[in-house]
Amino acid sequence: MHMLENTSKFIPEDTIREIRETCSIVEVVSGYVSLKKAGANYQGLCPFHNEKTPSFTVNESKKFFYCFGCGASGDVFSFLMKHDKISFQEAARLLAKKYGIHLPEKPLSPRQQKRLSEKEQLYKANQAAADLYHRLLVQDSRAKQALQYLQERGITGETIREYRLGFAPDAWDTLTHQLDHKSRLHAGKTGLLIDKGTGRYYDRFRNRIIFPISSVSNHIVGFGGRSIGPGEPKYLNSPESAVYSKRHNLYGLHTAVRHIQKENRVLIVEGYLDVLTLHQAGAKNAVAALGTALTEHQIRILNRYTPNIVTVFDSDPSGVKAMVRSLEPFLMSAVSPRVVLLPPGEDPDSFVRSNGIGPFRDQIDKAELLLDFVIEKTVEKNDLATPNGKVRACNDTVPLLRKISDSLERDLYIQKISRRIGVGEAHIRSRIGAQPRHARPDDGPERQQKEKPAYAPQNAEKIIVHLMILHTETIDIIQDKALLEDFTNDDLRTLGTLLCRIYREQGTLSIPYLMDTITEERWKQLIAEDALRNETSGSPVKILEDCIRSIRLKKNSRQREKINLLLKQAEANRDESLSLRYQHEFQTLLHEKRDIMQFKLNFHQT
Repeated sequence: MHMLENTSKFIPEDTIREIRETCSIVEVVSGYVSLKKAGANYQGLCPFHNEKTPSFTVNESKKFFYCFGCGASGDVFSFLMKHDKISFQEAARLLAKKYGIHLPEKPLSPRQQKRLSEKEQLYKANQAAADLYHRLLVQDSRAKQALQYLQERGITGETIREYRLGFAPDAWDTLTHQLDHKSRLHAGKTGLLIDKGTGRYYDRFRNRIIFPISSVSNHIVGFGGRSIGPGEPKYLNSPESAVYSKRHNLYGLHTAVRHIQKENRVLIVEGYLDVLTLHQAGAKNAVAALGTALTEHQIRILNRYTPNIVTVFDSDPSGVKAMVRSLEPFLMSAVSPRVVLLPPGEDPDSFVRSNGIGPFRDQIDKAELLLDFVIEKTVEKNDLATPNGKVRACNDTVPLLRKISDSLERDLYIQKISRRIGVGEAHIRSRIGAQPRHARPDDGPERQQKEKPAYAPQNAEKIIVHLMILHTETIDIIQDKALLEDFTNDDLRTLGTLLCRIYREQGTLSIPYLMDTITEERWKQLIAEDALRNETSGSPVKILEDCIRSIRLKKNSRQREKINLLLKQAEANRDESLSLRYQHEFQTLLHEKRDIMQFKLNFHQT
């Protein structure tokens, strides 16, 4: 029996530290998000919320990320855990494998083992099935027809190996027989096995070519199976599970990502074989939706890597309908794709095999905007030679215009449709009316104001907190001088006290640790903004001197104002004793002010 890997182990802390210090957070995040250099940092569109203006920032030297739009933050482990919805152990194993770090794992306690992520078990069940199906395709005589079909479609052995294509024989228990009882339970949860209702299982995939579906992080999350006999349906896919949603994944993305980023363009096709044929021909930036209409989430995933999206459809009526239907999620995602309609009877697979990759690339280069295509198809259904035809054409295009979230883009299309139909812009605008709730004007001034980081170090107290974060050597001086006690901003005093406590306990201030530990969002944003800025200009100790001087002068000024008020009251009451006392205190404060003005930190304090 094929037993799944034992997961009753944990990873030592020193190995976790080695992984964190060795890996490049920019390199890891770049596998999911298209990052551009911005000073000392890297920026891109946040993978955790929808946005058009990049607010997601990564810092290599401090090894953490922060999004000023939604507040997502953490280190390289946190990023993988949040993005791929995996456990810490899974993230550590992925990174260790990527960077060639040996994992000296130790046994888990019973309590730790109980808490181990179930998703990890489901991934292992999928991996075991993929390994079995692949082995059967390349080694088992029953796969002869399947191999012949793939060869006829031009699929090479290299592609079969790279995409781990497989074969499920025409039997009810091929996979079931290979798994022990516990593994069958996990395979049942992913849909690989179907429970008869009596605790007995049978295989979902039978007599089919198997196409494993992988996440960007290279986990096998599901499967597609194409029948090689008369059986129906022609294509059978994994059901939804804790690790797989067809609306949130794209076939081939795990291998296409680096090519998408390199070419700054992605091709969306309809089928598994389209992706494989294009990949073999050199168009390695192709992906496919998974048996469903393209979704907003899939579009947002692709938009992280490139805004240049080209959809490729058949030109038959069903292909045109699918193209028109795909426009809405693009508009809702504020993405403007281009579209290619292949000649009748052709799909990317057949077109490239018949004509070669050159003519296909020519088609891609000539792709027109999808919105232009759909508007023209919408307009041409009406007789523009008649008033009624013009009215209908206007009314038919209004729903499309309402879904364009960018106001400038909408205005340009209003002008374009006005000229095409032959009606005034005012008539079109009056029909559009108010922007509907579902439109998301990401670039509007309200959004920009909201996403603009709230904190800027404009006074001494903020600068001191900034120094504590960037220059921990100043913390001992700040504690020794009891400087936080003189803070007038309660928020900053509380945060400064917390930083001091963490510094005493940890011996350092790790930005990722702070982001994971601190729960107050305004403090996390303040820390992130400080950490992501360039290093302080000038000597930190000299800046601290100036801040101490400023805070003490401010405190001294408040005290003198208070004493001066009391002195005036004593003089008004002709209380000579109190007047002399307050005059003496006022003179003492004036001497203290002169001392403050001349204050300098001694060398041993630095």
